[in-house]
Amino acid sequence: MAKPKGVAITGIGRLLRRPWYGWWHFLQRTYSGREYALAIPQGQRIFSPWFASVGGAFPDVLANVREHGRLTVSPDRCYMLYHYAAEAGRRWPAAPMAECGVYTGGTAEVISQAATTATLHLFDSFEGMPAETHPARDYHAPGDFSDTSLGAVQERLKNRACEFHVGFMPDTFAEVAGVKDYSFIHVDVDIYTSVRDCVEYFWPRMAPGGVMIFDDYGFYPYRLAARRAVDEFFDRVPEVVLALPTGQGLVVKDT
Repeated sequence: MAKPKGVAITGIGRLLRRPWYGWWHFLQRTYSGREYALAIPQGQRIFSPWFASVGGAFPDVLANVREHGRLTVSPDRCYMLYHYAAEAGRRWPAAPMAECGVYTGGTAEVISQAATTATLHLFDSFEGMPAETHPARDYHAPGDFSDTSLGAVQERLKNRACEFHVGFMPDTFAEVAGVKDYSFIHVDVDIYTSVRDCVEYFWPRMAPGGVMIFDDYGFYPYRLAARRAVDEFFDRVPEVVLALPTGQGLVVKDT
């Protein structure tokens, strides 16, 4: 039986993923250290502090995180995470934060360096994508992102105020049943069911004024997965998702 057209295209996309990203990472390195970068397709050079090597704390944080291990999220997205987490930490120094989808721990380290007094709850199976992926909807397949380990991430974050919740979501949410009033949450779980489970659990438990960032919201391969799950949820509540030019989606809890 022939595969559906959409599934076949997704399979081709996965094969091309590494060389495609490799090309863009090479191009990105040409911007390193510059304050202004060419925005495509606008054709304008815009202020891009995530590439700058000086100015504020972020360049040093990014360099430090990269020294400790792999960072698979682009500098512009890390910049958003750092500054929104830092602002949340400033407003609510003792409020809990969370990251769903930890992988190698790079963005967790960015967040924990931004808000040093907050406890960061980390949720991941460290076994890759779960079996619940659907090939016609989800870009990733079971086992993707399994090239990491709990021990390696714990070692990377050993000097940070992090609590690990190991296993598949939403089962591990029971471990934080008594935690509420989160000030900042980063959701980077890629597939529809996991994004849906995260937003349905955490949104009611966020503090007024708290921020939730969805890493995969705006990227084309995730339009039927992460974006659909987010849009379906926020169609039912007053808050609106802001699509950032970084590809992330951002929502602020009404005060």
